[in-house]
Amino acid sequence: MKEVPLFRLLACLTPYRLINLGQVFISLGISRLSGRPVSWGFPLVLTIEPTNRCDLACPQCSTGAGLLRRPRGDLPLALYQHILQQTQRSLLYLLLYDQGEPLLHADYMEMIRLAKTAKVVVTCSSNGQLLADFNKACELASSGLDQIILSVDGLEESSYQIYRQGGRLERVVAAIANLRKAREQLRQKTPRICLQFLVMKHNEHELERVRDTARCWGADRVLIKSVQVRSPQDADWFLPLAEKYRRYTFGSGRLTVKSRKSKICDRLWTGCVVHQDGHVVGCCFDKDESALLGRLSEQSFITIWRGEALRHFRRRVAGSCKPDICNNCTHGLALYQ
Repeated sequence: MKEVPLFRLLACLTPYRLINLGQVFISLGISRLSGRPVSWGFPLVLTIEPTNRCDLACPQCSTGAGLLRRPRGDLPLALYQHILQQTQRSLLYLLLYDQGEPLLHADYMEMIRLAKTAKVVVTCSSNGQLLADFNKACELASSGLDQIILSVDGLEESSYQIYRQGGRLERVVAAIANLRKAREQLRQKTPRICLQFLVMKHNEHELERVRDTARCWGADRVLIKSVQVRSPQDADWFLPLAEKYRRYTFGSGRLTVKSRKSKICDRLWTGCVVHQDGHVVGCCFDKDESALLGRLSEQSFITIWRGEALRHFRRRVAGSCKPDICNNCTHGLALYQ
């Protein structure tokens, strides 16, 4: 929730959500003090994956690199409505994206509108290619979306295309201009436009120009983010030379995330992730469902949230034998600079 303005979250509070917020964080505090997971309340944050299809081929992305082992598909609108109905009373913040380009979903705008009707803050993360169409940008701005994160990992076409393979920087710049124009026509300040810049070896020389360039293009904020890699070979190719922007330490042929991990992972108390097929996992690092918590085709969301699978997963993460997905976790790391 660190990338969204606090006042937007506060504006969504209701008496029930405030009580639930207290329950969640009191149980989290008890768990930290005792070292034994105790969970009260219901999700504050939810990540819902509209689709795991994408129109680009980014080499360190499981979807873009073709390494995602889950079937490709789109979340049915009826299932999305069912999830919202079960969670909207407690929900403050919805990340309406995960593995894939969310704007490829035919009902994406309606998904945003439904969440906004429930008074939930909504963020989209996109490569921006489809928003070069002004009509698409207008439709998105009209949906009520609070914030969009646009991936721009190069300030020149040549550096941009090294990572965002299949995309065009000029289309992202056009997307920003279109969203600004749509906001002006609608006389509103949303969606807030955040330009996300993954720092890599081939683009770190552009860092000193990122903020000025983003301002010139019309972005409201810049998010400087470290890149995730899968292997020491990928690290040699992509990790920047500047230590400040490296997510990992690298020694003895092994990559280790720098995060200051606490025994208790906050993310498992505040929310979870729903994939496009209705499968529920603990966090966004479980891309291939190695620790599946439940299927919404078989159980209600509340049953899964209160179920033994999630309780066991919290205990496992808090223990000494953590799941493999924790090896790349950024919990405790300043993800955005």
